[in-house]
Amino acid sequence: MVVWLKDESGRTVRLVDRWTPSIFIATDNLEDMAIPLQAMRQEFAWTRTTEKYEQVTDSAKSTVTEAKLKDAKSAQRVGLRMERMGPFGAFRLYNVDVPPNQSYLYEHDIFPLARCEVTQDGGGLLTWKLDDDAGEYDYYVPTFTKMKIDVLTSKQGKIARVTDSIKEIRVDKDGEKIAVDGGSEVDKILELVSIVRSADPDFVITDDGDTFLLPYLVKRAESNGVADRFSLDREGTPMKTPAKGGTSYFSYGKIYYKPSAMKLLGRVHVDTSTSFAFREAGFEGLFELSRVCRMPMHTSSRASIGKALSSLQFYHASKSDLLVPWKPTLWEHFKDRNELMIADRGGFIFEPRIGVHERVAELDFSALYPNIMLRKNISAETIRCQCCPDSKNRVPELGWNVCERTKGIVPKAIEIIVRKRLRYKELASGPGTGTDRARYDARQGVLKWLGVTTFGYLGFNNAKFGRIDAHIAVCAWDRKILLDAAKIAEAKGFDVVHGIIDSLWLRKDGEQKQGYLELKSEIERETGFVMSFNGIFNWVVFLPSKVNPSAPSVNRYFGVFSDGVLKVRGIEARRHDTPLALAKCQMDVLQILAGADSISAAKDKVPQCLETFLDRASALARHEIPSAELAFTTDLSKEPEEYSAMTVQRAAVRRLVEEGATLHAGEGIRYIITDYEGTGSRRVIPLEMVEGEVDYDSDRYIALLARTCASVLEPFDQACTAAGILRTFDKQSVMSLT
Repeated sequence: MVVWLKDESGRTVRLVDRWTPSIFIATDNLEDMAIPLQAMRQEFAWTRTTEKYEQVTDSAKSTVTEAKLKDAKSAQRVGLRMERMGPFGAFRLYNVDVPPNQSYLYEHDIFPLARCEVTQDGGGLLTWKLDDDAGEYDYYVPTFTKMKIDVLTSKQGKIARVTDSIKEIRVDKDGEKIAVDGGSEVDKILELVSIVRSADPDFVITDDGDTFLLPYLVKRAESNGVADRFSLDREGTPMKTPAKGGTSYFSYGKIYYKPSAMKLLGRVHVDTSTSFAFREAGFEGLFELSRVCRMPMHTSSRASIGKALSSLQFYHASKSDLLVPWKPTLWEHFKDRNELMIADRGGFIFEPRIGVHERVAELDFSALYPNIMLRKNISAETIRCQCCPDSKNRVPELGWNVCERTKGIVPKAIEIIVRKRLRYKELASGPGTGTDRARYDARQGVLKWLGVTTFGYLGFNNAKFGRIDAHIAVCAWDRKILLDAAKIAEAKGFDVVHGIIDSLWLRKDGEQKQGYLELKSEIERETGFVMSFNGIFNWVVFLPSKVNPSAPSVNRYFGVFSDGVLKVRGIEARRHDTPLALAKCQMDVLQILAGADSISAAKDKVPQCLETFLDRASALARHEIPSAELAFTTDLSKEPEEYSAMTVQRAAVRRLVEEGATLHAGEGIRYIITDYEGTGSRRVIPLEMVEGEVDYDSDRYIALLARTCASVLEPFDQACTAAGILRTFDKQSVMSLT
């Protein structure tokens, strides 16, 4: 295992530890292990029997075989061979798919950015002494050097391809900008290598580096015969494209695409287009995620939040002598249909009252689901455990017992998330500098996503320590807590305008802030869970469903608090697929409305809002809005060849494929509408094919702009439908022509 460190002087040090990971094999009869181990002896450095908890539900350890691998990369190949050496289930394998670099961190109880001392003996074995704690809030972060790399290609077609020559390489070295644009392609490639070697950055940052930029540079180096000299890492290893391509996967009802990672040994390559942690919280979020979840920063920069959470659970499993199953086999407890009717429900929802409401207060429980899991000891192995049939900790409505003897692996993992996030939120709202507050806010932001994902993973069928019964138990507790809170509020004369999962919107004629704070305190006393008072809205709008206008939408609303702060959820300005120009116009309209402290005052501002629309619509008609601000963003829901109807999305896909682009399900594309009423692929132009400004379909964008503005104006003025707003624009156009 190669380990890179920063010493106290800032010098980068490379150490190699004589270490490889182990896999664990269990069978009902240990004598059955003799033949498989003999047949595969060339794969193992050594084998031995040891005592481990085989299943998360086990109350006693089992005797299993630990096999130390000779090759760290062979775990899954060896596991497959071992599994096939007997009938199904004869050999049960563990820790097979835990990445070796994470196993190393768990085994030595260290983590990225940890302050530590390390010594190396004559045989190459490293000994670690940790002088840090992953639970620290104000931990030391070394001064890292960062370099951003970008490339301009001499495009032969409409989009960049690996066959295009390099036009220019742009390097931003901690603010110092360097343009590599002279000489031949070989000169440019080798100049980049020289710059990187001289600057020796700790982080290399790219946009789309995994999907295109770095694979493109590799191909150009190969085409120019300098592949053996093209290296951007600290090892001096020639860079190659990964043997395995990217993968499309399905999660929460949506297809995603994950490209293969382009790794730089000894450096951290952050691809901003694929890094969830970096996109959500920048480097501070990446540092926090890596420390808490004990994942190398290169891995955590690309990992889904679920993968990061799994790593945290694997660490606690390692510390508890619990094995990580290769193929989870923990089944759901049997339920008859009556029990299933009660159990198979989510969190409680009070449907919102469609329309505009004045003086509504918003209260929500702080990190409710993670706190339920932590405080009620909700985990796969604790629900309906065999050791505590008379437990006083029971699941509401269902009466299931929850273990009182042993803390579950999920509560163990989530404790640091809940504790640190709460403290970071306190620090972010405290008296520190703006930089300090931003740092704390970034760290709590990434921990928020970990907490949310913990609940989802309880019911995820591929989660190593998940079980749907635990997921059901959290929902049951949530329903009880929210209903109890609503009953307390109603008993005090408050009216529930809306409620969802962990939030309540309440109003009471003439009630002021102090009254809501007193209600908050009483709910906390009665339920035992902490609430936040988010403020009182001057006005708030709950919107109807787009599919059925007579039905409310539980997650589409907007309003302005008494301090003038806007809160917006679910509308176009919050959607990632809305063109920037449309989102900006909607937010400008909302900012105008935010100046009103009552519904009547907001209605008075509708003409001013319409002026904003007319101004932007006129700019669209004159093609004064930059075409880049009109790009739609969408993720492919299927493979390109599976599209049939010629939608605008299909048109964009066809044009990209015609130009030689390789697309995958889950991959994002961006396009501009050029002729919405037309036919064929010329209805749109992909953003990658845009050179200069585009003759976009202004009529279509004006219609979409009217629809976008109507969604926030119609609640205040029924005449402000999309059609009504368009008629205003048409009337203005006729008058201007006259």
